[in-house]
Amino acid sequence: MFEKLYAHNDALGFALNAYTIRNDVIQHNIANGDTPGFKRKVLDFEAEFARALDKSKRTGSLNLRKASPKVRMVDENFSFRLDGNNVDMELEMVELYKNGIKYDIVSNSVMHNYRKISMVLAGR
Repeated sequence: MFEKLYAHNDALGFALNAYTIRNDVIQHNIANGDTPGFKRKVLDFEAEFARALDKSKRTGSLNLRKASPKVRMVDENFSFRLDGNNVDMELEMVELYKNGIKYDIVSNSVMHNYRKISMVLAGR
């Protein structure tokens, strides 16, 4: 029973780490919003993470090595500004907000799981 709870927390911890990295990437984009030639970056991990979770349902073990977050440049050749920068500040702020909500949901799930473990250990 505890193996499943801990495996679930490992997956949630992986997601929390990825959302933290994404937050850093978005903040980097915002900080460079006025840097000539800067190209925005994004962090991808959800598709590989979902595949790893699906595979774990079939195999019973979770392997997150292939699901590691990857930073990539977006629209390298596109810029709507004369200085070559392609950061859209409104888009970055929306992405920052969405990422914060996802982080909050996952961190609440981690806390809920640890409460369950605590209740089991306390015999309630």
